[in-house]
Amino acid sequence: MNRVLVLCLGLAFAPFARANGADTSLPAPALPSDDSWRLRALVMSLENDKFFSGSDRHYTQGARITALYDAGATSWATEKARKVLRVFSEKITGDEARLAVSFGQDMFTPEDILTPALITNDRPYAAWAYLAASFHVIDTAPAGEEGKRRQNSLIAEVSLGIVGPSAQGELLQNGWHDIIHVPRAQGWANQLHDEPGLNFAFEWRRKFWHEGWIDVVPRAALVLGNVHTHASVGATFRIGPNLPDDFGHDLIRAASGNVARPTGFSSYLFASADTRIVGRNIFLDGNSWRHSHSVRKRPVVADLNLGFALNWPRFRVIYTQNYRTKEFYGQPKRDVFGSVSLIRLF
Repeated sequence: MNRVLVLCLGLAFAPFARANGADTSLPAPALPSDDSWRLRALVMSLENDKFFSGSDRHYTQGARITALYDAGATSWATEKARKVLRVFSEKITGDEARLAVSFGQDMFTPEDILTPALITNDRPYAAWAYLAASFHVIDTAPAGEEGKRRQNSLIAEVSLGIVGPSAQGELLQNGWHDIIHVPRAQGWANQLHDEPGLNFAFEWRRKFWHEGWIDVVPRAALVLGNVHTHASVGATFRIGPNLPDDFGHDLIRAASGNVARPTGFSSYLFASADTRIVGRNIFLDGNSWRHSHSVRKRPVVADLNLGFALNWPRFRVIYTQNYRTKEFYGQPKRDVFGSVSLIRLF
């Protein structure tokens, strides 16, 4: 796992290092030969239930590192992506295209982490480590004297990884607990078994309304796979001066490519809501083809989050506080966690 993390970091930073004359032994990702391919941004996100909540249960931590590249408007990859995405809409023109490569890990625990016994009425221990690749196509439309403004965003993502002990959830959680001098989680022996995970995600967003300091961005998504299967709808409301011309930043999901080009300083507040109909959640349903602990999931789950963003020409900081409704029957109360994203623009 450590080798995979080092490799992903090397792949992400290598293009920037070479552009500045630095010597690096790790090659840049093998992208198609097209002069317009370049590193646009590095996005580092950390979600944890300790942020302004103080809990240590359920979705206890998520982390994701993303390297985002501009794709050539006429490159072979852009044309292939347009053909695939036009299955969903013939109106896609794909004025801009991007490729994102990500590495992530999520961890889940029951509420009581101090007992080594199986807790039958609470969710299983589980970890999920994955690599993901996504393609983003952005359509623009005339906006009077202001030139073109982003109107639609379509994202297709595939993620491949492992659920179970090989995802190293126990190592990372208890290693961190040792560093901050809090008791270790004792029940990882009851976690889900190793299972390969394959997921496909599709998301659409539209700049529905933009007026000076305010914009509204609705979205819809479909996720299919043995790790997650769900359909969702939601929207983001933002208010602030000099709003970035993008589609908003959210929790860790397949929308990590919604990053606008560098501009001057700006700051804004945002509120976002999302409701999903859940067909499968391996972290509640248990392993697909082996017996494991599971709980009865709720078919509808909603998220409400509030946050703020600080944007500089080359750097951004975004904080989100998320409130999630109960995910399974018997869950005593809803969950709260925070999310911090650091974005370096190039």
